[in-house]
Amino acid sequence: MNRIMKKQILSLALALFLGTAVGMAQENRGERPDPSKRIEQMVTDLGLNETQAKEFKAVMEEMRPNRDASGERPSREEMEKKRNEADAKLKKILTDEQYKKYQNMRPQRGQRRGK
Repeated sequence: MNRIMKKQILSLALALFLGTAVGMAQENRGERPDPSKRIEQMVTDLGLNETQAKEFKAVMEEMRPNRDASGERPSREEMEKKRNEADAKLKKILTDEQYKKYQNMRPQRGQRRGK
């Protein structure tokens, strides 16, 4: 009897622990990271100097989707055009190695959105 009760208590404690762990893991799900923090992380990851960082941040801010006067988001075509323009500017700012690294970062960001 005592052994059965210990197993039940242990099982209950384990279930509570696992339930709490899963709940905490999903807590931040759905929240979008702050764009400025993301940009800062990219500056660090790319190893940009001060001048590059300033220009990089300006280009990235230009690229952020803005709503027009009616509150509508830009169309896919407009966003694609903005992205291509930004890429051309970034190619001038970054070294070849940094630009390749930047391009490799992009698919990773897209994959996270789909999850």
